[in-house]
Amino acid sequence: MKNLIIQYYIDVKKYTDPTYNNLTPSPLELYSSHSFQEYGRKYGHDYIKITEPKINFQHPTWERFDLWTDRSWWDKYDQIMYVDSDVVAFPWAPDIFSVNNNDTAFKSPWYHKFRNMDEKSEERYRGKFPFMDDMPNASVRTKFIQPGVFIVNKNCTEHMLPLIEKYKDIKDKAINDGVFLNYCIAKSGVPLVDLDKKFNHKNNGQRMDYKTIYFLHAAGGKKHKKGVKLWGEMKNLFPSVKVNLSGLKGD
Repeated sequence: MKNLIIQYYIDVKKYTDPTYNNLTPSPLELYSSHSFQEYGRKYGHDYIKITEPKINFQHPTWERFDLWTDRSWWDKYDQIMYVDSDVVAFPWAPDIFSVNNNDTAFKSPWYHKFRNMDEKSEERYRGKFPFMDDMPNASVRTKFIQPGVFIVNKNCTEHMLPLIEKYKDIKDKAINDGVFLNYCIAKSGVPLVDLDKKFNHKNNGQRMDYKTIYFLHAAGGKKHKKGVKLWGEMKNLFPSVKVNLSGLKGD
């Protein structure tokens, strides 16, 4: 079998709550999908971009839970990497599927917000979400991930499935898909492996050396503005991608 890279880019108007998460379309999606198609070809992995609802719950960000609920994915693939549509794989990035051979654990790049969190900060964070009270101690610091990049497999998705299926019962908008996914990781006790943080560098891309990371997760409002460093770097790295920036705001 093979490995798969999957992205979701679906019109929010096809969902019941199009303003959920305040997501705004960005031309960065074109660079993102192109970069991961090239990345897949380079290392021999399949690539799929989902453009129509399947789970069809609230907003496109929930669609990734189909990797748990539709077990037929695991008849085709050993591992699947989910990637947000504002993440770009650079041409020099190594093969993420080959850096750790654990094919049963949930895998995601190390993320400073949670791994550097102290006990009091975790208490404040958990206080926002009373439903987290049944998680083991220190779960946020040791088990939570930045859910823009992660790798799953048959074993870990099967282990987490009884919890994941409860997404359909969520009514509280404070519990977004990322918070819910992290709860399921921690509560299920599924083995978790932290990969190199270079595979999910969350930054606005303005004051950094792009050569020092593998995947850029473009954060903040810069990806909605013309004339910033981000777009010049993207054009230089991926000259074959034709992107119209006319709809973006000024500097």
